[in-house]
Amino acid sequence: MDVIKLRAAEWIARLHAEDCTPLDHDMFRDWLASDPRNGPVFEHLTELWELSGGARTPHVVAKPAQTVRRPVLSRRHALAGLVATVFLAVPPWEGAHARRIEETGIGSIRDVHLTPRTDCRLDTQTRLVVGPNGQQARLCHGQILLSVAGPDPFHLSADGMTVQLHDQTSADIRINRGNTEVTAIRGKVFLTAATLRETGRWVMPGQRLRMYRNGGWNIDYPDLETLLSWQGGELVFRNQPLAEVIEEINRYASRQIVLSAPRLASQRLSGVYHVRQGDAFLQMLPHLLPLRIRPAHNTYEIIAL
Repeated sequence: MDVIKLRAAEWIARLHAEDCTPLDHDMFRDWLASDPRNGPVFEHLTELWELSGGARTPHVVAKPAQTVRRPVLSRRHALAGLVATVFLAVPPWEGAHARRIEETGIGSIRDVHLTPRTDCRLDTQTRLVVGPNGQQARLCHGQILLSVAGPDPFHLSADGMTVQLHDQTSADIRINRGNTEVTAIRGKVFLTAATLRETGRWVMPGQRLRMYRNGGWNIDYPDLETLLSWQGGELVFRNQPLAEVIEEINRYASRQIVLSAPRLASQRLSGVYHVRQGDAFLQMLPHLLPLRIRPAHNTYEIIAL
């Protein structure tokens, strides 16, 4: 059995133990930083465990001085062994254990009905794996707007974190290259992640929490109209660097745009890009910036004049 998987299973058991302490969290963060392979393996196994119903919100409490270590360690190791066994015995959720898989292709946006009281809108290039009971799902990649209207909570796993939505709440969740974003649109949502020191955190209406791959996180208040513009097939840019604009547009384009002019990367643009208008952005760009477009085999290359 792979050593990293075994160690990751032990950490899942430890972080969900009743006597887990802040020192345990510090040691866990050290383990994550000790090898770049540790984080992806831990996240993958955590997501499988969450979808199987095994993960619960950790309770971080101080360990009494008189606590006897041996029974606790025995319990942890037993749980770790169970976790590792499940990971090896159960095929990935994209297989037989998934209730269904919802996907969108490049430039496609569509609505799906997850439960009688739960709806979801999938953005371009998104994959959502729905668990057997219909009240759990995993966002593998992409972006969704998830809305829950009933009293039963819905649990969404996304890149090592779990988002809980309750009655009359909605949230925009997006997995990026370097972070994962959770924005509470209506109502407040509850978020748990192994890298958070607390047992969990509420994301209040209008807040966006970004969880970074290195375990850091921050909260801001984005412009919700801009954030949600993708639902109508539009991308709204407000004084954003050209490199960011191109990266966003490439999510919707089958023919990618390549910026071969580094000095133009920080040039800022504002405007509205309509996803279904195809090359309209490229036709407009030379009128705004000193550059030209050179079509290649399967890309458009931007070159400075």
